[in-house]
Amino acid sequence: MILQRLRLFNTFFDSRWEDLTRDTWMQTTYRDFSAGLIVALTAIPMAMGFAMAMGLRPEQGIIAGALACAVGRTWGGSKYQVYGPTAAFIPLIAALMMKYGETNGGSAQEAHGFLVLVSIIAGVILMLMGVFGLGKYAKLVPNSIVVGFTVGIAIVIALTNVEDILGVENFKDMLGQDEGITGGLTHNIAAAFNNLHMINGWSVAIGLGTFVLTKFLLRISIFIPAPLIAIAASTIVTATLLKDKGIILVGDIYGSIPNNFFVFTPPVMPTMTSGVMVDIVYFTLAIVFVSGVESLLCSSMADRLADNRKTPFNPDKEFWGQGLVQVLVPMVNGFPCTGALARTATSIKAGAVTPLAGYFKAVLKLALAYYIASYLEAVPMACIGGILLWVATNMVKPSEMKEVLGHNKFHAGLMIYTAVMVPMTDFLTGVLSALVIYVLLFKFLDKPVKREEEHVAEVVGADQAIISAPGRFNRVTIPLAMTAEDAELLHYAAKLAERDIAKEFHFVHVIPPQKQPIKPNQEASIKQSIRDEVEKYFDTDIEHVTFMSHVLSGPSRLDKLIEYTVASNSDLILLGHRKNRTGQRSLGRRLAMVTKASVWMVPEGTSRDIKRIIAPVDFSQPSADSLSHATAIAKLHGLNEVTALHVYFDPSTIRYDEHIDEVKWHEQQAFEEFLAKIETHGITVKPEFVESSIPSNAILHRAKELDGDLIVMSTRGRSNTATILLGSATSQIMMDSPIPIVAIKHYGDQLDLLDALIASRFWERSDPKTN
Repeated sequence: MILQRLRLFNTFFDSRWEDLTRDTWMQTTYRDFSAGLIVALTAIPMAMGFAMAMGLRPEQGIIAGALACAVGRTWGGSKYQVYGPTAAFIPLIAALMMKYGETNGGSAQEAHGFLVLVSIIAGVILMLMGVFGLGKYAKLVPNSIVVGFTVGIAIVIALTNVEDILGVENFKDMLGQDEGITGGLTHNIAAAFNNLHMINGWSVAIGLGTFVLTKFLLRISIFIPAPLIAIAASTIVTATLLKDKGIILVGDIYGSIPNNFFVFTPPVMPTMTSGVMVDIVYFTLAIVFVSGVESLLCSSMADRLADNRKTPFNPDKEFWGQGLVQVLVPMVNGFPCTGALARTATSIKAGAVTPLAGYFKAVLKLALAYYIASYLEAVPMACIGGILLWVATNMVKPSEMKEVLGHNKFHAGLMIYTAVMVPMTDFLTGVLSALVIYVLLFKFLDKPVKREEEHVAEVVGADQAIISAPGRFNRVTIPLAMTAEDAELLHYAAKLAERDIAKEFHFVHVIPPQKQPIKPNQEASIKQSIRDEVEKYFDTDIEHVTFMSHVLSGPSRLDKLIEYTVASNSDLILLGHRKNRTGQRSLGRRLAMVTKASVWMVPEGTSRDIKRIIAPVDFSQPSADSLSHATAIAKLHGLNEVTALHVYFDPSTIRYDEHIDEVKWHEQQAFEEFLAKIETHGITVKPEFVESSIPSNAILHRAKELDGDLIVMSTRGRSNTATILLGSATSQIMMDSPIPIVAIKHYGDQLDLLDALIASRFWERSDPKTN
């Protein structure tokens, strides 16, 4: 068994790479590269800030984050996890650096050497835990202690970086890089308030401005490298408008920042005493605890975020990889690192699929840092303090605290106890004492609160009209290539005509630029060819239905189709496309963005019969519009039922069973209220609820499971910029769906970036969790 584990742990191409196939490798590589770039841009300032808060140099954070990701992605057990410096290590490493550094007669090199020593020991322990299959036991740490420990660490980080934001550096007993953070928090706070006269108001403005800007930008989109933008803006303002205001810079404390990141730093054993022995045990156990708990929490959350339906993460291999991170990274001028939840979430939402994203992040981070290293010394320390204050505030999640408080009084007390003891004593004392209390008392006091079962009523559609004539269209524009490829599209369109889907069908052919100009007789010949083709598939004697043919010329097919759609006042564009071509899919997305018409896309090889319709809904007015259209289309096709699919995601890292049930119940209640306002044309609406952080993937997966023939969903015509920055499930499904999809244009909406931001109500979003 042990030999099998060792063989698995050292197998590079394992199940983590199962999504990288011959058919998808180009798309997967592009997505992983994009995710790696976005995370690298976000990680550089955070890594610098974490390192300085630990009492280390800025460049040590950069190399640690890059190398940890490369090592972790090589030997770790998760497909998606991003490794790097985390906030949980800040008080621990800062305490070690203070105790064995210059403050107590040592040197920074000796202190770092001792850190390397205890990290190597911790790494070996983690590797052995993985080999002996102990990874699963890290999950036994109670949620209440994890939440309390996180809150306590957040308090420590916020208070120990007050010095940077206030713009003072040499308070004798002040908080910050020069002092300890164990056992003397109340004394340090008192000392801070006694020195308020030394505050630099401009530094306060820079620190708080960094905090607010970072928070604001990330609420707009996680794809914005907010910390880097905030640091750049603060640095420019400080170097120009506030040049002579006495603001302390990184260079004032650390000097120039070198770009030769790879420096071998061996372990150092201090003179052995009983105190040193105790410290070795203390710091080793602390590193093991943080590494184990954080990495497994992050790996578990990563699988949920990525909607991983294949091989889940391996906790034992994850411990093996974490051990190697703790052994190797500190010896290259780094420090202990673990799974970083915030960066992992960003990576997944940016499209990461395989461990390649981690390698890209490592390489890009080093490359970017190499070129900007000379500018980093001009960064204001207040800006770093603002970044760390943002990290601290986002570590605390009221929803998680509320969940623990509602679980039972015993776990509520454990959470509060841990949150208080960590900053008032020290990290390990607070956590270990809480664990001892839990082990001694959980059999007697760990009683879940009994809750009455809540009844969920059966969902039935109501008859309250909100949309005029849904399911039918006035004018349908059908672009034709005038090749054999048109046959399937014409067959499909003929079926729709039989169902009275529209009054007018406009068949359009755009002459390719290389064949222009054409003569009048050629245009007439093409029109006749169009009519001949239409007559093969359509019953042209259908009452109240008109068939028209048009030939267009212009330098751009897209521009001519847009021009014609607007001129003819078409409200639906019907497009076919081949499986091996992406041009038509891209054309469909662009038409949905820039015209007021809905877009109906028909992939090659799909059934012409519509037997099951899937209507994704998010409880918005546009999705109410599309659901009403879906039921009307179902009625035209003689169906009795439409499946309304709602994708939701609970971002809580800590979840009890009753919380999961409560979230589902609230989603069901919201659906009932949503459906009560919609005209369903006598069609039964069957609700489906799927939890996923990637709606487009969840919708396509569930549509396949339900054997759906048509997806009907809303689009608000977001601009290309808005789609890239904010994302669009409809746009992504139009690119990937193997079955027909109708993108219903909500009252002809066209949203530019500002409109899309306002419509998204980004200011109401919760902040992404940081660690």
